[in-house]
Amino acid sequence: MPLLPLSIPNDLDKYFYNREKDLKKLKNHLNALNEDISDQILVTGLRGVGKTYLLKKLLKELPDNILVTYIDISKVYGNQRGKINEELIMHGLLNSMNNALKGYEKNSLNGIYHTIKDFLVKMSLKKYDFKEAGNILGIAVPETSDNYEKLSHFVMEFPQKVVDASEGEIKGFVIVVDEFQLLGELENPNSFFWLIRSYTQDQDNVSYIFTGSISKTSEIVEMINGGNGAFGGRMIQVNIDPFTREETEGYLKERVPEINFTEDGLERFYECTRGVPAIINSFCNTMSSGEIYNSETIKETFFQKMDQITVMWIKIWGTLNEKEKDILISLAQNGPQSWSELEKSVEFSRMTFTKYLDILKNKGIVAFGSGSKYEIADRMLEGWIKHKKEVDGYYPP
Repeated sequence: MPLLPLSIPNDLDKYFYNREKDLKKLKNHLNALNEDISDQILVTGLRGVGKTYLLKKLLKELPDNILVTYIDISKVYGNQRGKINEELIMHGLLNSMNNALKGYEKNSLNGIYHTIKDFLVKMSLKKYDFKEAGNILGIAVPETSDNYEKLSHFVMEFPQKVVDASEGEIKGFVIVVDEFQLLGELENPNSFFWLIRSYTQDQDNVSYIFTGSISKTSEIVEMINGGNGAFGGRMIQVNIDPFTREETEGYLKERVPEINFTEDGLERFYECTRGVPAIINSFCNTMSSGEIYNSETIKETFFQKMDQITVMWIKIWGTLNEKEKDILISLAQNGPQSWSELEKSVEFSRMTFTKYLDILKNKGIVAFGSGSKYEIADRMLEGWIKHKKEVDGYYPP
């Protein structure tokens, strides 16, 4: 029986399913760059719903006259052990933007690529003398070792200047910022979003796509695109929804026709996975061809193979510190809680509690739900925490 992918596969077309409308909508907005119209886009959705997959396929299918680049903030966050700042983000943005120029034979673009590549090394060494790059692109550049204002100006101007320097060969620059909710860990994320907004409003050929594993009504979404946010509701907001029951059934028949379900078995399978493709794939990989799965056998398989099915969340759990885990265990044990209830349930200071609750919200793991109470954002994670307690006698370490 074929195994379904648990990460982004190399063959994007082979496993692409039922996102044609979302793909077409995003393409239409980005193809407007050919008409000197730049839209800024916000893509939200549950973890594992397929946002990154969709965007990777989108970038692959854009025409050659649109440069594309991709930066994953979670990698920056992880490499810095959760300590990120604006300068690190700017370095990552410039590096990813410049890599988009690699391979272009046009002298102006080739010269920019090699010049910026050399200066990225100097940036790492805190040597921000970009005089040569400034001469190529006509951008005011840093001359001191700690001038973040000039550095950010250089990076923000870079994509539009590249389009201008291409003499018509390049019509647009698309920059995907994945797991953008982790920008909430910056000292002043609101200021950072306003910085980007201040440049994009005057750039006709640069489109940013911010995407994150969060709900479309989360605090960070309000910060970037709410009525009082940096973009003030002007971003095109696209929420990627899980598969419906009917879509889930169609996906299973197309991808794993060897797995057989009774009607109530399929219903229970959908209740367990909630139509999230990453969970569907991991669940299917624990099942056998030839067996007919009814409601009871689905339930048995789910609890027997829960560690395999929830592998996405187990990996994330391993990245959390003890205080973050304590907050999640309290929410799993006691259910949704108000701020004061949750603060009383943990054994560390109010300042420490506030810090790590905010981090969990920024990671999209805890949400501020109905009834003005905090809750675990994904029921699968909550169920796994409870299950480990029931089976092992203690919560997962």
